[in-house]
Amino acid sequence: MKRHHSRTWYAVIACVVFVIGTHMSDLMRSAGSRRFIHGWTSLGVANLLQVILCVWGIIVAHTARIKRAIGELGLRAPVGRAAIFAFTAALPMLLAFALSSPLNPKMSVLSVGVGCILAPFAEEVLFRGYMFGQLYRRARWGFWLSALIPSVLFALGHAYQASGVSELAGIFAVTGLGSVLGCWVFMRWQYNLWVVFGLHCLMNLWWEVFGVDDTALGGWIANGARLITVIVAIVLTIYKDRFWKPLTIGSDFHLAESNDETLKQDCAEPSVYDGREGVLIWPARPLPINTNLVTI
Repeated sequence: MKRHHSRTWYAVIACVVFVIGTHMSDLMRSAGSRRFIHGWTSLGVANLLQVILCVWGIIVAHTARIKRAIGELGLRAPVGRAAIFAFTAALPMLLAFALSSPLNPKMSVLSVGVGCILAPFAEEVLFRGYMFGQLYRRARWGFWLSALIPSVLFALGHAYQASGVSELAGIFAVTGLGSVLGCWVFMRWQYNLWVVFGLHCLMNLWWEVFGVDDTALGGWIANGARLITVIVAIVLTIYKDRFWKPLTIGSDFHLAESNDETLKQDCAEPSVYDGREGVLIWPARPLPINTNLVTI
């Protein structure tokens, strides 16, 4: 019989793992990693260790196997619809940058591979899939508290890009609000991490390919395009069940494998709709994660 852990247990494990994960680069430097690797390579290794750490944290907290731990992070969810969503939402940025900016001559395989793919993946796993997911679904801290904690720290992680107080405030606002939005999108898409990763990845990619700015702030055109992308992402998320076949929770989620009795109750909980059929605005309680679904 599986042991039932308290909400405090999940919160403590999540916070410990999260603190270690956010300081992974510092820990590597303290261990003398600079003697062997540096630059993009060092960041890539740190990102890989962050992902491994998150999987390990799930295994420890839930006494789960690797397969279920990966599902708990939202990595066994449908990939096809996530890719379509991300490309559609990020298309305004691609078009705006292609028409207003030249190709980035400083772009390299590592800057794209690490900065636009591996780093966003590790960040989404750590900040959204792991920290937000554990605090919101397992510790039951509520959406805003669960989202604000990783979002504030996510914004602080980009503060090094600022060269002044005003630029710092802008970067903090852009990255912090973007992180909160990512938590909401992740929640609304039934904890499908590929959705937020795909969007994060493509936004970084178009930014890098066209060399828009050296920081996450950008100018008027960049932020205008980014705002349109955010609006498209919100609209697609609210009306997602009209574009993609809804995933049925009761039949697709293998609740018998869960060690959390509250998850079984979630399936019977009503959701909050805006009065129009099929438009889910906010879940009355955290929806369960489908740890086994891999269909498109």
